[in-house]
Amino acid sequence: MIKTLDQLPAGILDVNAEDLYRYVENHTLVHITGQIKRPLFISILQHGDETTGWDAIKALLKNHEAQLPRSIYLLFGNVEAASKNLRQLDGQPDFNRCWPGLHRQKNTIAKKMAFITDMMAQIKPFASIDIHNNSGRNPHYAGINSLNGEFVNLASLFSETIIHFTSPDGIQSGAFAQFCPAVTIECGMSGTADGIEQTHTFLENLIRLASLKEIPGIAEHQQVLNIFSTVKIKPEISIGIQGETKKQVDFLINDDLDYLNFHMIEAGTVFGQTANDAIPMPFTVTDQIGHDITERYFEQTGNEVRLKQKVVPAMITQSIRAIRLDCLCYFMHPLSH
Repeated sequence: MIKTLDQLPAGILDVNAEDLYRYVENHTLVHITGQIKRPLFISILQHGDETTGWDAIKALLKNHEAQLPRSIYLLFGNVEAASKNLRQLDGQPDFNRCWPGLHRQKNTIAKKMAFITDMMAQIKPFASIDIHNNSGRNPHYAGINSLNGEFVNLASLFSETIIHFTSPDGIQSGAFAQFCPAVTIECGMSGTADGIEQTHTFLENLIRLASLKEIPGIAEHQQVLNIFSTVKIKPEISIGIQGETKKQVDFLINDDLDYLNFHMIEAGTVFGQTANDAIPMPFTVTDQIGHDITERYFEQTGNEVRLKQKVVPAMITQSIRAIRLDCLCYFMHPLSH
């Protein structure tokens, strides 16, 4: 079903993400033995243009060439897309929407993900880490699917900023949360030095821990935000970024919108402008179970699309491709855990 290795191919630690396809296939799983046998599961490059995971793993493994403090199962995701510096190739599904969830998919990728999940459920890793980047300006943060103390402690090792989310369906951390503490870490823009360093430090600390039940010194800093809705652009609405798009489109997104990520923004905040008053609302806002709640959060005033009540946005992106493949952003509110 998938290719499994008991060591990394020779020379692989000397190449960047775009050359990994020369050494491994999509969904290659490598078991690297360490001193502590209960393994850490690490998933990288589920989106091919998010390379911080590989850069941090290279630093970690080069730092422990003799022996790792803890065994690792390392899953390579979409190395084919990485070779083109793309999130995914045309015709491919989003790899991080194909894991077992409420609605099991039946495509080839989903079958591989189910196989890996069943395999790891038997092994019961110490923890599961899925490493990602954002295409917009965001702080480094951790996402969890459970408010169990071990999940929050695991997330806190990476960042004081933690989000709790239960959708979208079919994500890696959601699948693995059924049998071990699992986290998605978001390391800023792909390839930035601070994101690589923070991720490397997080992994160095994690592979030495004996337990996630109590971690002195971090509990007082834990802040959890809950994602309660997703903001998408309607597929029939043509879009562009203010100042970047030269041709006329239905809706121009403000060019500084991603500066609002992880800040409480007030009612009346303008998200963008339609080309004329006749163009309908460009957004669809849905809650975690799929109900349309657009009218609660957006209104059109002339050709401006404005927020109706204050929210905390996350993952606003300025990438048209990412908006079309996924969404514009998510809305959150603070949560006491």
